[in-house]
Order: sequence, then structure tokens, then C-alpha cells
Amino acid sequence: MSSGRTVKATARPALTPFAVLAALVCAAPILAVAWIALSGGASDYLLHLAETRLPVYLLTSAQVGLIAAAGAGVIGTGLGWLIARCTFPGRDILSWVLVLPLAMPAYVAAYAWLDLSQAGGPLDVATAGLFPTIRGAWGAGLMFALVLYPYVYLLARDAFAAQSADAVQAARTLGASPLTAFRRVALPMARPAIAAGLALVIMESLADYGTVSHLGAPTLSIGLIRAWSGAGSLLDAARLSLVLVLIALFIFSLERAQRQRARTSAASGRHRPATRLQLTGWTGMGALTLCALPLLLGLVIPLARLGWRALNAAYTPDVMEAAANSLFLAGTSALIAAGLGLLTAYALRTRGRIATGAARLAGLGYAVPGAVAAVGVLAILSGIQGWLDPLWRGMTGEVFPILLTGGAGALIFAYLSRFAAAAIGPAETALGRVTPTLDGAARTLGATGWTLLRRVHWPLIASGVAAAGLLVFVEVLKELPATMILRPFNFDTLAVTAHNFASDERLGEAALPSLAITLTALLPMALVARYLSQDAKSGERDD
Repeated sequence: MSSGRTVKATARPALTPFAVLAALVCAAPILAVAWIALSGGASDYLLHLAETRLPVYLLTSAQVGLIAAAGAGVIGTGLGWLIARCTFPGRDILSWVLVLPLAMPAYVAAYAWLDLSQAGGPLDVATAGLFPTIRGAWGAGLMFALVLYPYVYLLARDAFAAQSADAVQAARTLGASPLTAFRRVALPMARPAIAAGLALVIMESLADYGTVSHLGAPTLSIGLIRAWSGAGSLLDAARLSLVLVLIALFIFSLERAQRQRARTSAASGRHRPATRLQLTGWTGMGALTLCALPLLLGLVIPLARLGWRALNAAYTPDVMEAAANSLFLAGTSALIAAGLGLLTAYALRTRGRIATGAARLAGLGYAVPGAVAAVGVLAILSGIQGWLDPLWRGMTGEVFPILLTGGAGALIFAYLSRFAAAAIGPAETALGRVTPTLDGAARTLGATGWTLLRRVHWPLIASGVAAAGLLVFVEVLKELPATMILRPFNFDTLAVTAHNFASDERLGEAALPSLAITLTALLPMALVARYLSQDAKSGERDD
């Protein structure tokens, strides 16, 4: 107890401000969007939009989100149950390989599948026109399902693995088949975790721009980008952003509620893990095929098609410069987010109200689409510019130099506002391994201050902090709408380069930057997947 009080007393004054800083970074763009949207007057463009395209944007957004959730729910839940409850050839490798489609941006998968399925494409020719063209709301929803199902899979796998054997075996004793036991017992118990994964899928679908733009599915993100780039109105963009924010926050609140249900509905005490079903012969091969199919559709086939396209297209020298820009932005954002996440996690150890509230507020950032974060950053920097101009003019007679409204600093601000929350969770989980008892034992042996952090804490939390940084690295590498809005002139990233080529129907040139994004993201995502898989296995051993 005394060691716990020592941690609380010493950490709170020094580290709570970092939790507050994380909350400000994540929440400031949302607050700026709300302020701009609610303080402006009536807009002719927005009134026209409400009478014409806004209903279409809302309906298409709902269609895309529901199709994505349905597909990801079926795929992720089925794979989670197979990995958690069955043993078959290749299971150990598949348990983490199934996460890798998260390295594939949905818009990259859309480029490949539309190219394969459109009129005159390989699938259209091979099936004599019977294979449908991947486009529209259903095509976008399918792409999201194929690349975002790992969100559901990870949560479902952990939920099924944590279930006690008693309930399942009781159902089997009463004559239920494995499938009936899954449907009547295991699935209802895992439903809160699955619903939380589905909420993440829907939020990512709402945040996307590249996929829906390429496949012709006009969602709210399309309307937001058009309001900014076409009408040039920050007010109209902010008001459409506010609609997206309200939808995202509603889904986010449902996610938090489902997570709370998952915690409170779990049985207390030690669990007896359920015995895995041994699948051999044809059943084992069937399970292996079912697990391999989403990997083929969501990762392997798109990569193969884009690789073929890249080999048969002229080399574009701008790709190297775009790659350097992407690596700089992703690496810088990942380092800052990992550090901020770790400091916030330490602040949370104090269990102080301010630190806890600030960390939870920072979590809202992940629910905000990239375009909304970009509009919020523009509003903040424009407001600061307007406040500084009169002061500077009074002192020098000149206009204050333009702030980073179109620079790398603004981009990193927007990235952190979205993805800093993604770094807090893994860091907090990793730091949970450092118990107050362990701190007390280390202090008894004379370890204090930096020695305690370096020799006791860091070996236990390094992998979690690294996973947090790598996760942010991958997310920033794939981010498109925020980069399109905030990037400086002549500063393209791989995502923007691929989108520009694809928009001009130059898929051959778009293939190389698209491949570079996915291949660069694969290694960090593989390391994150291995970390999550090992963490899940250690949790099973603890039970």
C-alpha cells in the first residue's frame, strides 16, 4: 500500500499536465469545429446542399457503414472463434497474420478490385461479364469489410479465449452441437466485444475519403472535402464536420458502453479455459481455407494486381520524394504520439481525477475523421493568425508571417489529434504490468528515479510503447483526407500521390505508391500483430 501511495504522490504533480496536453491536442480541433459551425450565420451553399445532396450523403454513409459492419462482423467473429476455440494446421501463424490486412488502406484495395472487375478487366473477361463491378456503396462497404475486419477479429478472439469452459461444456452436456453452443452460449457472451469492434469499423468507414471517392459512393466525407476545396468555405466545411463529429461521438459512446458491459458482465475469479476443438483432415483444411480467404481477398490479390500494374507502368520519379515525405510525417508523429501516450499512461497511474478525465477526453480524437481534424486545425491556426495580425501590424507595420496552415507542423498536429489516443491504450496496458508491489521491491533494493525507470519499468513496457508508436506510424502512413487539406504546396505523400493518379484513371502510375504504402506498413503491422498475439497468450496463461 505504501508503495502505491508513493507512486501516486510523486507522479501526479509532474505528469498530470501531460495528460491534459494530450486532451488538448485531441479535443482542440473538435472544439474549434463546433465553435466555427455554431457561431457563423446562414450559408446559401449549405442551404442548397441540404435541399439537394445532403440526404444522399447521409443515406450513402449509412449504407456504407452498415455493409462494412455486416461484412467485418461475420468475418471477424468467425475467425475469432476459430482461432480461440479450435486447433488446426497453421493456427499459430494465422493468429497474428490475420491482422495484416490493416496494413492495406481501403482505397488501395479499391484501386485493385475496381481494376480487376470493371468492364474489360480480368474478372469481367474470365466470367463473361457475370462478375459484378466493385463500385458504389456496396463495393465501398465490401472493401472496408475486407481490410477492417481485424478490429472485430482481435476483440472477438480475446473475448472467446477468455470465456470459461463451464458454460460451453454445460451446453454440450445438454446435447448442443459445437455450432449450437457457439450460437446460443459463446456468441451472446462475446457480443459486447464484437459490438465494440463493429463501432470501430463504422467510424473508420465514415472517416474514409479515398475509397468512396474512387468507387463513386458519395458520403459525408465527400461533401466535406467538396465544401472546402470546391466552395472554399471554412464555415460550410465546419458545419458538415460537426455532423460527422456528432455521428462519430454517438458511435464512440456506444463503443464505450459495450466495453463497460464486457467488463461488468465477465465472471469474477479464475476461469478454466475451454478445451480447443481438434480439427483434422477435411475439417482442418476447411478451417485453414476459411482463414486464408479473407487474407487473399483483402491483402494478397490486391497486392498482386497492383504489383503487376506497377511492373507494366512507367516509373514516376516523384514517388521517391513522396515516400520521403510520408516517412518523415509518419515517423515524427509516431515518436511524439508514443512519448505522449507513455507520459499520459504514467499520469493515469496516479488515478487522479484530472488525469483520468483528460485521458478519456483524449480518447475522443480517434473517433474523429481525418477531414474533421484538418478543418479543426485550420480553424485554430486561422484564429491565432487573426489575433496576431493586428498586434504584429501595430509593432512592425506588416502582416504577421503566415502560420503553419499549410505546413508539416499543421499536418502533425492533425495526425496527433486523431491518433494520439491510439498510443495511450497500448502504453497504459503495458504499464499495467508494473505493479506498485514491484516498485516497492525495487525501491527496497535501492532503485529510485531514473534507475527505477530504466532497469525495472522500461524492460516491461518497451514492447507496448513500441507497438503504440508503430500503430500510429501505420495510421499516419495511410491517412489521406487530412493530408489533402493541410499539405503544403508541392508536398505530396504516397497517399496523395496514389489518389491523384487514381483520380485521373492512371492506375498504372498509382500502383507504385499504393504498393509502397502497403509494403512499408506491413512490417510494423506484423510486429504489432505479434505483440498483440503474445499479449493474448500471456493473458490466457494468467487465467
